[in-house]
Amino acid sequence: MHHILKGTLISALFSVSVTSQAAVFSSYNEEGSFFRSHLNSALSENLITQFKDKADSKDGVLYLLEQARLLQVNHQYEESRDYYKQAFTLLEKQKNRAKISVSRMGFKALAMVSNDSVVPYLVPAHEQVLAHISQAKNYIFLKDLEAAAVEMRVAQGLQREIELLHQKELEKKKDKVAKNTEAEKNLSVLDEAFVGLDPIAGKIKNSYQNAYAFYMAANLWETLGEYNDALVDYKKAYELQPDKQIFEDVKRLDQLVTQHKKGSVPVIVFIEQGIVPQKVENKIDVPTPGGLINIAFATYEPSTYVIPTSLKVKVNNKALQDSYVISDIGALAVKDLKEKIMANVSSQVLRATAKYAAQKELGNQFGVFGQLAGNVLNMATERADLRGWSTLPSNAQIARLNLTPGKHNLQLSSGSVSSSPVTLDVKANQTVFVYAHHVNDKITASVSTIPH
Repeated sequence: MHHILKGTLISALFSVSVTSQAAVFSSYNEEGSFFRSHLNSALSENLITQFKDKADSKDGVLYLLEQARLLQVNHQYEESRDYYKQAFTLLEKQKNRAKISVSRMGFKALAMVSNDSVVPYLVPAHEQVLAHISQAKNYIFLKDLEAAAVEMRVAQGLQREIELLHQKELEKKKDKVAKNTEAEKNLSVLDEAFVGLDPIAGKIKNSYQNAYAFYMAANLWETLGEYNDALVDYKKAYELQPDKQIFEDVKRLDQLVTQHKKGSVPVIVFIEQGIVPQKVENKIDVPTPGGLINIAFATYEPSTYVIPTSLKVKVNNKALQDSYVISDIGALAVKDLKEKIMANVSSQVLRATAKYAAQKELGNQFGVFGQLAGNVLNMATERADLRGWSTLPSNAQIARLNLTPGKHNLQLSSGSVSSSPVTLDVKANQTVFVYAHHVNDKITASVSTIPH
């Protein structure tokens, strides 16, 4: 009878291992790479079908965000708007649920014997900010400025929430590190794992405020004639990204001058370049009272980080300005992950400890075969959670011009890659917004004119 139980146990464990590998624990990287390859190109039927199949899954909100982003880069603003709306509805449902629910407790319990991939994806706050910025862009192109203003105020509200939460977490972290020398040891091990990412994370001031949100909001408020609000947000953008051109915007608004010269019309160019770094799995040995345990966690591959490259802005075949970085989104993602890594590793250590305890018990109950089966299951399920909004841009850039009324041709270029010329029908008492995407060796642009 004991031999039968042994065989049944091992068969069951191998079955669970194979099933989990094929279904729950497959890497999101494969799907993410597929999505990234479609940026700046039409969505294939295969991709559309994949999105439909995933919309009702536990990670439905993530797939909706990916689809909305792809559609926007493809200049399909109405469709992108609709998918962002669906994503926000799901996000609101997540927020309104009780923090501890039966379903989430069940997922957490399953994660303790498998990995975090089984828990429904929770969109990080900084990604939510970017989602609302993108939705505001959709509304600007659809000439619904009231809705665009709502999205930007939501984005700013989220940033305030993130800042307050960050301050609270910082205090908690100080207390924990002061009391726990073991955490310091683990931190030194993690520092080695993040060596290639430190220079990237160091490019930005913090992970909870995005100059892109403040600058876009400032331009929107200025277009709407809300100059005091515009001045406040230009100043915030300058504080985070002290570029001389943003300083000129601050000075211009401070003097209550909305145009550089009489009769000129502002043309604001927003450029989203590249793709955020790709998540990869990293494994390290962490010391515990019971000995070394092996854990898997997500990090970013440094070689996939896109170094920002300025684009030349040409009007009527004459180069007028180079764009400049307003937000290094790739660096923001890296810094955010670094700030959360200790909490993530702590849960990984708890899970690994529980797994090894279960493996030891299997060995006690069923001998070497039980221990072997437990070891196989541990290896099969110890996977890093690589989910994330994979189609986000690596950085956002801006350029601001003032043109005289009339028709102008605008073109953007970077090295040998150029956009097709777009015609600007510039008229007095309006603001011209140009949105461009520089990704996958292609530059595309579209224009929206907003009357004052």
